[in-house]
Amino acid sequence: MGRFVSNLVVGQGQDAVMQEGDSHFLFHRPYIHAPKHGENLALGWETDLGSTYILELSRSSRVGAIPSFEEISASEADLTIRFRYPNDFIVRGVQTQNSTGDLAPALRFVVAGEDRRMLSFWQPLAHSRMVKLSLRALRADSEVVPEPKLTPEGAGLAAVLGLWRGSRPEKVEELESFLQKCLPEVRNALVRPAPTPGHQRLWLRQRDGEEFDAEHLSDGVLCFTALTMHAIEAGPGQIIFIEEPEHSIHPRRLRELVDLLKELTLAKKCQFVIATHSPVLLNAFRDEPEAIVLFRRSETGTRVNRLQDIPLLREALTSAPPGELLESGFFNQDF
Repeated sequence: MGRFVSNLVVGQGQDAVMQEGDSHFLFHRPYIHAPKHGENLALGWETDLGSTYILELSRSSRVGAIPSFEEISASEADLTIRFRYPNDFIVRGVQTQNSTGDLAPALRFVVAGEDRRMLSFWQPLAHSRMVKLSLRALRADSEVVPEPKLTPEGAGLAAVLGLWRGSRPEKVEELESFLQKCLPEVRNALVRPAPTPGHQRLWLRQRDGEEFDAEHLSDGVLCFTALTMHAIEAGPGQIIFIEEPEHSIHPRRLRELVDLLKELTLAKKCQFVIATHSPVLLNAFRDEPEAIVLFRRSETGTRVNRLQDIPLLREALTSAPPGELLESGFFNQDF
């Protein structure tokens, strides 16, 4: 989903749909049964300032999923860009020469030109990231490049840490401070040349002076370090999609990771979207049921509900934490 969001706002709407497997990707997701959208699928995002984005897709027996309506709106800036396929293009508040095509060219015009009113809405979507760690990628040495980046799988860990040590020492301090708090045996995160020329390797130094490289760190410590770096790397307003962070990580570390994500959300106004089957992670949001969204398969597609929107679940949460309800199978009922 994170890749789809990124591709959607920097490319063509149909291309973003096709890259995810056409209708096989999108149409197992829920339909919005509302007069405005009927039986079409509507995907949408909203910012704290009231800016909204909606993409409506209809099913075609010939070509699969077809974008039928697209709109981006910033009420505080009196700006609306609306596109109804195939060629009905309406712009309010922005002068542009685009008359056909899809919404992306108009968005690029808004951001690249003098009118910066949509920038706060555009950036989080354009720079959203997916995090789905791979132990193979985490243990691999990082190639030394001028502008290293963390990949969704975790490759580039050592190179990014090396960049932080050279030009962003405050990020290294934040990383080591959090690691020391959650992993008392850890003292420093280090970067050293790898056996392969032009590559670097991650090392962790313990308080007793012993050091371990990425090849010999435990799966849990390595994944925890990578998730922490991904979180610290999040920019203001950015959306980070994290796929099942519970793999290999101790339950206590998961709770501490959630605390970090909450702190960063408040400090940077960024957003973390976590896909999980972990009772421990759900329990970390017991006092925030509005933050938990339940996905359930049905004969008509995937049904999506916030826990707080289902009366029976609201009542159940008063006597049991959400993780316990998950383990008991309570969420599998037909609400």
